[in-house]
Amino acid sequence: MALVHLNATVNTIATRIVKTSTGSGYTAVQIYNRDNQPIYIGDANVTVAVGANGGSVLASNSSVQLWLNAGDEVYAISTGGTAAGAVSIIYSA
Repeated sequence: MALVHLNATVNTIATRIVKTSTGSGYTAVQIYNRDNQPIYIGDANVTVAVGANGGSVLASNSSVQLWLNAGDEVYAISTGGTAAGAVSIIYSA
């Protein structure tokens, strides 16, 4: 397996930031948010509404770790869009 490191820009519409390999088992994914506003993560229907589906990654150098199954996808959204490359994702593929 290879280590994947991506930098992403999260927009005001849900954007896929992770898709795990279909041949892998469980994969640990670490998502870092270095922007000054939170991002919200979930499936393709994730929104920024309070109590919406998904979870948040707080602003200013916060992170979250997820365990994903083979072929899973993670989407992210932000209320105002993040700075270019402000979100980092690390996982094995």
